[in-house]
Amino acid sequence: MTKTTTTRPPAASRDIRVFVGPDKAIGGNPAPVWLDADALSTEQMQEHTRLSGHESVFVLKPSTPAHRLRMRYFVPKHEMEMCGHATVGALWLLHRRGEWDGTPIAIETLSGTVTGRRVDGTVQISQPRATVQAVTQQPLVEEIAQCLGINVGQIAGPVLNAATSRVKTLVRLADTAQLHALRVDFARVESLCERLGSTGLYPYALSRDEADKPGTVSARQFPKSSGYPEDAATGIAAAALAWGLRHLGLVGDGALSVTVRQGEAMGSPSAIHVGLPSEAMAQEGCWVGGKACDAQPEDFLLDQLCPPEVSRARPSGTYATFARVGNLLHSSGVVARENGQVIAGRLDGPDDVARGQRAAVAAVGALLRAAQDELGSLSRVVRVVALNGYLQASENFADHAQVMDAASAALQRIFPDAALPVRTTVGVASLPRGGVVEVSMVLETRG
Repeated sequence: MTKTTTTRPPAASRDIRVFVGPDKAIGGNPAPVWLDADALSTEQMQEHTRLSGHESVFVLKPSTPAHRLRMRYFVPKHEMEMCGHATVGALWLLHRRGEWDGTPIAIETLSGTVTGRRVDGTVQISQPRATVQAVTQQPLVEEIAQCLGINVGQIAGPVLNAATSRVKTLVRLADTAQLHALRVDFARVESLCERLGSTGLYPYALSRDEADKPGTVSARQFPKSSGYPEDAATGIAAAALAWGLRHLGLVGDGALSVTVRQGEAMGSPSAIHVGLPSEAMAQEGCWVGGKACDAQPEDFLLDQLCPPEVSRARPSGTYATFARVGNLLHSSGVVARENGQVIAGRLDGPDDVARGQRAAVAAVGALLRAAQDELGSLSRVVRVVALNGYLQASENFADHAQVMDAASAALQRIFPDAALPVRTTVGVASLPRGGVVEVSMVLETRG
């Protein structure tokens, strides 16, 4: 854990989407993360969570020297001992901010010590070997079927209660079509889970797609009492399911990765990866992990600032748009355009500031769109190191900084974790094609 000095407020919330699949624009489960939350009371944490409507994590100083962090977890109705996806989200954010280097870190939770690590671009957390027990009371099995809106004969094999930290009731169905067609009686879930000794119903179906790797399964989570009817991704339940699959002999005894797809029926597909050890090493537990991103990732935010149909910055002479030196990407200057036409003219006085700001943001958007093409995604941008602005302005114009502040604000919106760039703003007599604003940037990149 790298210690850094921070000037952020005592409790800063950040929405992270966790266990996102291939399409980061739509997948994953939201997790509000509150950093430096020591000043918040339990009541305040609960209220913040209630207002967010999502499972939230609050990161605090540890109470023992054996841990590097302490985390508390809440759903809108109550505090939880552990939340897998929120832990992954908090660690992802700390790594993104440069406050954790990805090496194993001990986290203090109400469920005990959880270890986090970063492997191959994903954040993983430890979970112990699950306890697995069959639900043998036939009336309860029949009530599960009724609650899920199916016939009891559609339940394939034994129903299991499995837990690494919280008990989940695993209900196997024949295929994903049945799984996604469930019509759940949500009013019965809480009382049924009470009798089951469970914190949620977790129906699932093994994938029959030949393109999928062995151990791929789809699931849905209906929590007992969280303040919402269904979860888009549940790391703790996925871990319990992986052990349940081994208990039923549906995956082998060797080390393997189980992929749990969740949230598909909600339109928020997620992918949770559970690394099971070999049976001989099962006492070491498993690792639950996946990918995360900001609730509004950089590429999505760029689409809002600069719609995809807006033209990219392209050379209009004998020069390149970008030149790479090490991990720095240097851009040429680009003149602002709007609807394909150069935003032309001169800035003469205060009434021209808004026009200059519009042009500065448009030029930044065009350069970032070109950088996106160059890099594949803006997620590879660590920060904008330098921003240069050239304004066609009269000698009476004095609001150069105000014009370029709009460009800086646009960059801050797209890269909220990054430090502000250094900036140079110059007033000039003329610009190519009569443009009112031209900008250039230097980007620090990763990977």
